[in-house]
Amino acid sequence: MARNYMHDIAAESEAEPGVLAPERSIRDFRPSAARQRLQSPQRMPEARVEYEPRRRKSRVGMWIAALIVLVVLSAAGAFILFPSTTITIVPRTHVMPFDSSNAFTAYPAMGAATGTITFTVTTEIFEDSALVQANGLEKAEEKASGNITVYNETNRVLRLIKNTRFQSPDGLLFRIPASVDVAAMKGTTPGSATVTVFADQTGPSYNLAPVDKFTLPGLKGSQDYAKVYAKSAAAFTGGFSGERPAVSSAILEASKAEIRNRLNEKAQELSRTVPDGSLAFPGLVALSFETLPPANEAGGGVRIRERVTVTMPVFPADLFARAVAQAVSADAEGQSVSIRFAADISAAPVGELGAADIGQKSITFTLMGRGEIIWHVDEAAVAEVLAGREEAAFETIIAGFPAIEEARARITPFWQHAFPKDAGDIKVTVESPPEQI
Repeated sequence: MARNYMHDIAAESEAEPGVLAPERSIRDFRPSAARQRLQSPQRMPEARVEYEPRRRKSRVGMWIAALIVLVVLSAAGAFILFPSTTITIVPRTHVMPFDSSNAFTAYPAMGAATGTITFTVTTEIFEDSALVQANGLEKAEEKASGNITVYNETNRVLRLIKNTRFQSPDGLLFRIPASVDVAAMKGTTPGSATVTVFADQTGPSYNLAPVDKFTLPGLKGSQDYAKVYAKSAAAFTGGFSGERPAVSSAILEASKAEIRNRLNEKAQELSRTVPDGSLAFPGLVALSFETLPPANEAGGGVRIRERVTVTMPVFPADLFARAVAQAVSADAEGQSVSIRFAADISAAPVGELGAADIGQKSITFTLMGRGEIIWHVDEAAVAEVLAGREEAAFETIIAGFPAIEEARARITPFWQHAFPKDAGDIKVTVESPPEQI
């Protein structure tokens, strides 16, 4: 008899004990309990929290990108709305060697011809001393000395010649050992110069306390008498007559030489500290040494004292440079130039140069070493000539300036091919040329 399979397949609940349940169809598959928990709707919020940071990062990136775009657009807008034009210039230079074959002549500023090298005179006084042991007594006669400041209330430079007299209120006379120039009055400020004066006679009576006003007997009766005067801020010293501790000639001369070497160093340093816009050379400085009266010290010592008067010609740097440039370059005529020297530059007078001569007559001298002439560029003139011109004319225009060695132009935005019509919109920069000495 055929079997009825429908009755042979029984439900799991009706299976007989000990009998295995038949294999189930795939259609009867159900997920396990663990998989049901993973798929449960209650787990969805956890999944949404997991992906939330990604959406925030995305928003930050969008803001950064938007900011970058804004900056680029702003820069581009500024580039278009606010164009700029800059001119960079390297000035012309000329290096020259100096030797004894190159002689220059300078003239006192007062009365000098136009276009020549001129100079004014600066006078400074330095003192130094050394302590030595005395050996005996000596009879001596010494003149007092001290520093005074001369004031000039006239509207011109005043030259006081060597031995000009200054008189104290009680009639004592003092004289200057070298000529000096006193500057003219500027506004309400008198011109002034500090000088050393020496008593007319020996003795301690000239050791004066500070004096409020010295007059100049040589100007008496002139309109300048009341406008030129002097004052002293410190007491006069050194006036002596009688016996004093003596020092052997060998010790005295050795001490004086040591002191004068130190004073000479101070004088040379003075020539290297002139004001900006001026030039001075140690080799053209004239020194006048004086031995001051020795001073007694406790314990039998004697202080040996020396003083030096430094007379120095000072040159205006621009006039000096122009005269030198004209001597070596024909096309420097009428040009504004400056000069710089190598560290080893030196100057020497042709013939003797005494302190009394400086300021009284011309000085002829030579230079040894190397120098460099630098042409000055008029930035305003360059901008004015370029204003409104086509970019193609730049080289031709620059060639018309002999002071320019090299020039570069930058016009923005790049599609502009002409310089701004307003010269004020053109920025001109002059680079310092590299030193070639």
